[in-house]
Amino acid sequence: MSVPTLYLILALRATIPSTVSSTNMYIIIVVILSFIGWASLSRIIRGMVLSIREEEYVLAARALGLGSLRIITRHILPNTLSFVIVAATVAIPGYILGEVALSFLGFGIQEPESSWGLMLREAQSIRVLTSYPWILAPGFLILLTVLAFNFLGDGLRDALDPRHREKFL
Repeated sequence: MSVPTLYLILALRATIPSTVSSTNMYIIIVVILSFIGWASLSRIIRGMVLSIREEEYVLAARALGLGSLRIITRHILPNTLSFVIVAATVAIPGYILGEVALSFLGFGIQEPESSWGLMLREAQSIRVLTSYPWILAPGFLILLTVLAFNFLGDGLRDALDPRHREKFL
């Protein structure tokens, strides 16, 4: 977690031969991004579980003689599931931007396949932009997609968070 993410992605991508097809490269990029992103999410969830297991209602359930599996499924999972769903919807834009960055830099998906990063790479020239201004459309689509996933994550958090629901009841 102490190595900057983009440099780690580039280093992992450099170990993959350039003869890999674009479809396989996309799958490899997703695996690399998942490999990098799981550590921070797992640390947060671990902290949440350690905090929840010391709550009064969990201690009361344990005192009543409920088994560990029952306590996990009835108390701990519902309180962490909303965070996992929200974290997943917020992480998807990071994966999209990671793939776009790799393709833009030439390390991701290659021609003849298409990617937003490849499309944006074409928009680097002022001459091309003045002749074909619609070539910036992938940038706007990236912005809209990232915003949509962030709004979806916020909405899901509001709808699924049990502590948030109690405030309105």
